[in-house]
Amino acid sequence: MLRKTGKWIRRLVYNRSAIRRDASLILSHLPSLPYAFWPLNNEPSVRSERDPRSYASFADWLSAALQVVLPAQRVSCSPGTLVVHPPGGKMTEDSGWFFINGAGTAPPVALLNAAEIAAVFGRPVRLLHIPTWGLLRDLSHSVMARTLRKDGRLSRPAFYVIEQALRQYPRVVLVCHSQGTIVGSYIVRKLLRHPHTRPLVRKLEIYCVGGVADSLDIDVALSREAGHPVPYVEHFANGRDYFSQIGVLSHLDSTAGTVFCIPERSGHLFNEHYLAGIARGDYCNRGSRLYRYTRGRQPSHYQPIQPSARD
Repeated sequence: MLRKTGKWIRRLVYNRSAIRRDASLILSHLPSLPYAFWPLNNEPSVRSERDPRSYASFADWLSAALQVVLPAQRVSCSPGTLVVHPPGGKMTEDSGWFFINGAGTAPPVALLNAAEIAAVFGRPVRLLHIPTWGLLRDLSHSVMARTLRKDGRLSRPAFYVIEQALRQYPRVVLVCHSQGTIVGSYIVRKLLRHPHTRPLVRKLEIYCVGGVADSLDIDVALSREAGHPVPYVEHFANGRDYFSQIGVLSHLDSTAGTVFCIPERSGHLFNEHYLAGIARGDYCNRGSRLYRYTRGRQPSHYQPIQPSARD
């Protein structure tokens, strides 16, 4: 017990500057918090997470709502094993697509998100579900992972799934939402850290939506060789989304990849507030690589590496 307490004290002392930084960000952006859940049902082209009609049954919707507010230790419904296929049987399987959900996401919501991704991009999507232990506990786990760099429960299972996928597929596309972007940043960090996994990162593309991670790395040497960022990274943020404000929008200097932002847009929900706009090309004037994947299309080239990665 004393050893564990001492370990936590050392962690708090070592990360004291990050604690002060994040506390300041959380408090300074609080006026924007209500906009994370607004507007309501304004995107008829996607199934909203809040609409009971989006789910297979009312029981699924009720279960999703209760899991957000009721704390409990739960297990993942899919550690990368469940595959959601696009409707109508039309699909393009030229790569491995994975989705990592955000905080407060019960299995019915994660499946709904994955199904909409599969429909928009015309590809099977493998769900890497982070179970919700209740929204407050999820947020505390996010703080521990981001601020205190204690990430094991969140990222370790997903890391092994993505590592195996990189050995299996010619390209791996990882779509991360909210808390999932913290997991994505750790996956990249671990892959780049080890010599036997570092070359695999050439195959990895990461698309962060409503990101709360405070950093994301690319490998400068691999990027020079490839002529594009390795891994390839894009971010999509709503300027009035509280979680994007304390996340990617406050850490542009430590976040690799292009950040596409609509300053006046609000909302943090994946389907309702982001996916439809991404599918239309609202964020990027139809210029992002992720947009060029819509409807089963295959992008022909990568965006060139940024000047800072050439230095």
